[in-house]
Amino acid sequence: TAHAFYVPGVQPAEFKKGDIVPMKVNAMTSIHTQIPKDFYRLPFCQPEGGPKMASENLGEFLTGNKIQSSAYSLNMLTEGYCQKLCQITMSKVEAAKMRLHIKYGYHNNWIIDNLPSAAVGLNAATGEKQKHYAGGFPIGFIASNNKQPYIFNHVNIIIDYHQRDPNVETYRVVGFSVEPMSIAHEFQGDYKWNGSDSDGWS
Repeated sequence: TAHAFYVPGVQPAEFKKGDIVPMKVNAMTSIHTQIPKDFYRLPFCQPEGGPKMASENLGEFLTGNKIQSSAYSLNMLTEGYCQKLCQITMSKVEAAKMRLHIKYGYHNNWIIDNLPSAAVGLNAATGEKQKHYAGGFPIGFIASNNKQPYIFNHVNIIIDYHQRDPNVETYRVVGFSVEPMSIAHEFQGDYKWNGSDSDGWS
């Protein structure tokens, strides 16, 4: 005999193929400062209409969490490649704020269906990819050669799913991970994009 109980907000969601899988962002954290910071404190891409609060209870606020909607659009069982989210030109003040948060080692903490993201990075000893399951993933890094900060402007989002009943075409998210990358973009033919023309989106 098995006994169980239901905690509101914890039951996993069921998704059909093509269904939107909402991804939320939590406050950024750092082991160096112990002070959580609002994700949108930095000039990250915002959802249309602005971010909406997604926190469910008072306890989340008391523990420093601030869960909000994100600009990312994910769909169950739908692969996506090289999808541009937005382009932002930072002011000097915004760049200085970003540099400071990278220096203090702030990490992003993203959530899908109440599951926190794992981070995919390279093992310093072997050079192979490995997952870390605590602390989210860094917003950037300080280069060892020139000591300059670089932002992770690309992410690979990998979602693990499970079909609970083979006879029912619904799926549950059982985990997800984020692989952050920093990429310097160049256009073919020395094309210079102004950040708004549609030619730069193709």
